[in-house]
Amino acid sequence: MDVTQDYQVDRAFEKAASIIGNNDLVAIINNAGIVVNGAVLYVPIDEWRTQFEINLFGVIRTTKSFFPLLKKESPSNSHPRRIINISRVSGLFASPFLGPYAASKFALEAMSDALRRELYMYDIQVVLIEPGSIRTPIWSKAKEKPTYFGPEHDGILAFKDKVIEKNMEESLAPEAMDKVMLKAIAGTRVKPRYIIKSGKWKFQLVRLLPTRFVDKLIRKSLQSRSGIRPF
Repeated sequence: MDVTQDYQVDRAFEKAASIIGNNDLVAIINNAGIVVNGAVLYVPIDEWRTQFEINLFGVIRTTKSFFPLLKKESPSNSHPRRIINISRVSGLFASPFLGPYAASKFALEAMSDALRRELYMYDIQVVLIEPGSIRTPIWSKAKEKPTYFGPEHDGILAFKDKVIEKNMEESLAPEAMDKVMLKAIAGTRVKPRYIIKSGKWKFQLVRLLPTRFVDKLIRKSLQSRSGIRPF
């Protein structure tokens, strides 16, 4: 289904309800997402809207639609009930030239936190899964999409494709998600967040460093790899 279209989500709900029948829905997994890339000042507003329409509003639209099936009380089934939102480490750390994507994931993180705290009364847990790069078509599609830069960013254009190619090469196989996904669905107790990333301790360390120090590292990296100079 297209998560941006109410009628498609409603139609999917009706089909799911007929399949489930008298049984129970135990999990909603929100996984749809796209990447809009480019410099914040050059990405058109319509592209920002598209990014949020899929990565955030699509999650809200789908969750609102399917929630009545999830909250249905069934004394014969004690299976845990979960809303599982697939975020990304970009929801915890914003890389340059991925502003729209990171912003949508930061927003997804905030919405999920609020929703988790609102659903205590239903005993429904909201779980955020935050992978690094996973080998899916999202990055090849991002490479094919327009890139929004200004003349001062000429040096980043070739570098951008190299970064995407490197991400694709170093990405984890989709199977890396299996264990965490099954735990999020069926585990007796779950964490609010699960990071799935090789060398995730390095990522967690970077998040603890002072912001100015991290910014300095990024600036030096951009300068040495792409020729971009600080203003």
